Amino acid sequence: MKNIFKVINSIQTHLITWGDPFDCSGQDVIICVTGNPGVTDFYIEFGTALHENTGLPVCVIGHAGHEEVPDKKSNMLQGQENLFNLEGQIEHKLDFIYNYVDKRSNMHLIGHSIGSWMILEALQKHSNLINRISSINLLFPTIQHMAETKNGIFLNNFIRNFHTIALLVFTLAYMLPNYIKSLLIKIYLKFNSLPLHYEERIQKYCNPRVGEKVLFLAYDEMDKVTSLNNYIIEKIKHMTNIIYSNHDGWVPVKYMEDLKCYQPYLQMKVVNIDHAFVLKSAEIIAEMVSDYIKLKLNK
Repeated sequence: MKNIFKVINSIQTHLITWGDPFDCSGQDVIICVTGNPGVTDFYIEFGTALHENTGLPVCVIGHAGHEEVPDKKSNMLQGQENLFNLEGQIEHKLDFIYNYVDKRSNMHLIGHSIGSWMILEALQKHSNLINRISSINLLFPTIQHMAETKNGIFLNNFIRNFHTIALLVFTLAYMLPNYIKSLLIKIYLKFNSLPLHYEERIQKYCNPRVGEKVLFLAYDEMDKVTSLNNYIIEKIKHMTNIIYSNHDGWVPVKYMEDLKCYQPYLQMKVVNIDHAFVLKSAEIIAEMVSDYIKLKLNK
């Protein structure tokens, strides 16, 4: 596993790789686009299991601005809003694919939450890429009517209306002495039965410069993620697997109904796993995804 930084769509970006997806002699490559927040470290167990299960090079890419990076300009929202909204994040992923991924390789795309929507929109904008796609896995995908979901209503009606207070909370948390911050995070992890080594990952998220861009993207999601993109789903249904949760505040199971017309070409299943699967169920989901990837590899 390697942690590397690349300038993608003008923003320095943290990537995590297993194997070498940038120069692998044309071997198939797995690319995972994270949810929001796009803190790549939370996907370490998931990426590791994918690599071990498939033997393929893997790259986890988060979202521009969702991790503080050495390049100071890349951390600034003001004056660069177009690089951090949904459209900017789609261009971010396209720039990565076109300019970094081995051009000889076919790709297995994985999108988690809003990462699923970004994949669909990227393929709509550049449909020629479909010829390089071997499989697509959409995990707990926020691809329709986000603002109408339980969590979307809370974000729009509460967090968005008290945006200044939300940013203040990020700032105050960031300013706490490290030992107090560490203690509070450990209590949270203990209470939620999560591993203590997640502390460093949560510390990254508590940065107010990260938090403002996480919220900036989330509000854009509420406004832009509306109707299902039936046009592109029709084109990729034969290579797509979708996993839903039976208790997801972002993606109600009823949203599956709009996709059933694409079966049996489109594969779907419901699991008893949280939307933020990377926290407790990364290996389980990785096994399901790996099975689908290997199925497509053998065809």
